[in-house]
Amino acid sequence: MNGSQARRNLIALQRGEHCHDYAQVLIGWRGRMDCAFSDSAGRLTNGTVALVPASASHLYAGLSEESELLVIDVALNDPYIRALEQACELKFSETLFQRAEFITLDAAAMPLLDFAAGQLQGDAGRSSALVNYQLVSLFMTQLVQRYSSVPPLPADSRLALAELNRLIDRRLAEPPCNGELAAALNLSESHFNFLFQRRFAMTPQQYVMSRRMQRAQYLLLNSAMPLAAVADEVGFADASSFSRAYKSRFKQTPGATRNARVEPLDLSSDLPPER
Repeated sequence: MNGSQARRNLIALQRGEHCHDYAQVLIGWRGRMDCAFSDSAGRLTNGTVALVPASASHLYAGLSEESELLVIDVALNDPYIRALEQACELKFSETLFQRAEFITLDAAAMPLLDFAAGQLQGDAGRSSALVNYQLVSLFMTQLVQRYSSVPPLPADSRLALAELNRLIDRRLAEPPCNGELAAALNLSESHFNFLFQRRFAMTPQQYVMSRRMQRAQYLLLNSAMPLAAVADEVGFADASSFSRAYKSRFKQTPGATRNARVEPLDLSSDLPPER
């Protein structure tokens, strides 16, 4: 792909696997779609965004006939993207698209979805290039502003996220405390807390809860485990407390997630490594 582009993509009930040599921004607009990477999974609804690095294999499954995404295909060698990088003083491959990630647009950005969809509805002919540059710039700028709101870590911070993820994922049933997380990185608890909140704009325990909820959602979508068993696996004493935490994060009950699923995404096969 030589140039970046903005487009609408009607997923409906389609499902499959993608891997391409350019990065993508997948923005939920209408309906629902599940998206799964080698180490994470999430559901795209209105205003939910998946940041897809180049060459990151991912599975997808539309959950309703009206499921439709707004998609930004980002060619990192596109002169227009390079100009944006220079203006923002960020290298997108090392920041926005360093790893697969799910985020939610701020409330102030939500009206942009219908605007973009309307612009793309009649996009044709000579207006195509103008609309394309307008929307690529619009959404990339929103993402950069979100990223830039989190100050960077010092170079010697030693905050190894992959190591933390391994520890947390091994201990979902008995979540580690901040002291255990800090000790795993050979940091004092106070220094660890400072570094973590500076980098991720959340507390370590909020991050732990996020990993627990991601695992719970995956189990609800891809297994027949009873809700009580799912609750136990991700560290809740009972189904009611799990249900409250789950609804607070995903705005629906665990039962609603399970009832809305289609045939589970098959994550058992080995996926090509991200490059």
